Amino acid sequence: MKTTSHRRAFSLVELLVVITLIVMLIAMMATALNSARASGAKQKTRASIMMLDSIIQQHYRATESMSVPQGEDRGAAIRKQITADMPDSWAEVAHLQANPSDFKLARHRGYGATAAALSPSSTVADAECLFMIVMQGGLGDCLDCAGLSSIPVGDTDNDGAQEFLDAWGEPIRYVLWPGGFELPPGQPFFDTKRPFDDGPLANPDRPGGVMRPLLFSGGPSKKSSTEINDSSYLAAGSPGASGTNLGGPDGGDDYRNDNITNFDDEVKK
Repeated sequence: MKTTSHRRAFSLVELLVVITLIVMLIAMMATALNSARASGAKQKTRASIMMLDSIIQQHYRATESMSVPQGEDRGAAIRKQITADMPDSWAEVAHLQANPSDFKLARHRGYGATAAALSPSSTVADAECLFMIVMQGGLGDCLDCAGLSSIPVGDTDNDGAQEFLDAWGEPIRYVLWPGGFELPPGQPFFDTKRPFDDGPLANPDRPGGVMRPLLFSGGPSKKSSTEINDSSYLAAGSPGASGTNLGGPDGGDDYRNDNITNFDDEVKK
């Protein structure tokens, strides 16, 4: 007697359900992978910014205790020295070059020599100045600083001057006197987040607290809500007149909250 076996075939609907489930699983895995990559990029950029910030802050704070000739305005003298040591624009460097009798340190001459040799553009001048002062300015003996080799370096505007880069290949930006910085966007950081301080580094135009250098990345969007102007505090003679510290000009942008700065942890506290 012959036995015939009957196998039930998949219906078209069942096949479509299986295919849909597979596509959904692939999409979920891709989303999780992209999320992990984005998180890793943010952490890498944050680590780079904090490493550079620790170097900058070491010199910034040490300069606060510098001696000033009797009768000279202490606050103005210290701000002038810090700006000369850590310029954030080529306009500042040009001022150092034009006034050699006022700025006699080797690092000041070195900055001028770098600018003269490269003739850099002003597109990302602040980021280029950050690279210059860290790598050749002798801040914190940074040529021997462990870990700096982990920060990517490039020349995004092809002018010969290098910049430290974030995880998205964009320059890590730098503002020495960020008096108008907003964090969160729309809220002046140094007006409301810092206790009042009338010491030598207090900004007379914004008495909410002592300013400190700002380092930031535009984040995944590669855009920032902070503007940077290529003017000179040294020539203007007032932190409020430097123009390199404007905050939040891009009203309504959806990328305003994805920036990464050296002040993020303070805001979260």
